[in-house]
Amino acid sequence: MNARHLSALSLTCLLALTGTVALAQSTTPSSADPAMTDHKDGAMNDGTMKDGAMMGLRGEFKSLAAPTQGKVSWEKVGARYVLSITGLKTEAAPDLKVWLYQGDVLKDSAKLKVPGKYVSVGTLKKFSGDAKFTVSAQTLGKNMAKFNTVVLWCDQVSTAFASAPLK
Repeated sequence: MNARHLSALSLTCLLALTGTVALAQSTTPSSADPAMTDHKDGAMNDGTMKDGAMMGLRGEFKSLAAPTQGKVSWEKVGARYVLSITGLKTEAAPDLKVWLYQGDVLKDSAKLKVPGKYVSVGTLKKFSGDAKFTVSAQTLGKNMAKFNTVVLWCDQVSTAFASAPLK
């Protein structure tokens, strides 16, 4: 992590500790965003290729710009897709996005933010515990099988906190 990232992370941690940044999150994403509506069907898929996407995939976060741990899973639930994060523990930061990314992410770089290479599925508002994001097929488009990595991305400092390859 370079000095710019350290300064930005220090500032965001200070803001979070002083209460300047709201840190409350429901584990169910907001229904105001059609890409993040809550699911009602509890049936999981069988881990096979469906609707052009590889489903039943799992991964574990690897730290990039911030110490991060946790696991992810990508499942089909009814007509929607659910990205689940369990056991998350990472640095506090405002505007920490959860992306589905096309390709491997082995190091932090501002160059990762390329239109078409990622889909933002939601924003983390708590930095430990579990979260679920429901994603519609329309959000992913025709190339949904190409999204093979989950990235925690801080927009404010253009930094990838962690990535989790899906296998």
